[in-house]
Amino acid sequence: MKTDFSGKISSLILAFALAAFTSAALAESFTGGKPLSPQPDEANLKPGLSVRYFFEYFGHIDSVSVLTDGMEGEPLMNIAHRTKTGNVLTADRPMGVAAHIRGMIHLEKTGIYTFRIESNDGVRAHVGDIKIWTDPEIHGNRWSRPLEYEVVEPGWYDFKIDYYQKKGTSALQFAWTPPGETEEEIVPPEAFAH
Repeated sequence: MKTDFSGKISSLILAFALAAFTSAALAESFTGGKPLSPQPDEANLKPGLSVRYFFEYFGHIDSVSVLTDGMEGEPLMNIAHRTKTGNVLTADRPMGVAAHIRGMIHLEKTGIYTFRIESNDGVRAHVGDIKIWTDPEIHGNRWSRPLEYEVVEPGWYDFKIDYYQKKGTSALQFAWTPPGETEEEIVPPEAFAH
C-alpha cells in the first residue's frame, strides 16, 4: 500500500495556515483609549487593585455591574486566579462571589498591547474607559480572543473589571503581550496600582 505523504503534508500545512488566519481574524482591535489626565502622583499610589465583594449567586454580568457598596476586600496584586475548590480571589468563600475590581494599569510603551482574559464565570473589562471584553453568562474556564489595544500615549490608564463566580471552579486571569514582545504573560503586579 502506497501512502501519499505530500498530499497529507499539504493538507496539514493548509490546516495550520487556516487556523492562524482564523485566530488573527478573530482578534478585536481598540483605539482611542486615553491615559488618565492628570497622571497620578507616584508617591500616592498603592500597589495592586482595589476590590469590593458582593455575595449572591449571580447568573449574568449585568446584575453585577449595577451593584453599589459591597464589602471591601484585600487588594489584588494582579489578576492571576484559578482554583478548583479554593476561595474566589481574596474573598472568604469559594462560591456565590461577585467583585468590582478597580484601579489603574501602567502602559509604558506606545504600540499594540494584546490582552487576553480567562474567566469562569462572567466578566466585563474596561481599559482607559473602553470596554474591551464581555463574557456575561455562566461558563467554564475559557479565554477571550486576542484584544489588541493601541497605546498612542504611554502612562497610567483607568482599569475596571466586573466579575462573578456562581459555583464550582473559578478563574479570572488577565494576560498581555506588550508591544515588541512575542511571549504572552500574566500582567505583573508592578503594572497595577490604585
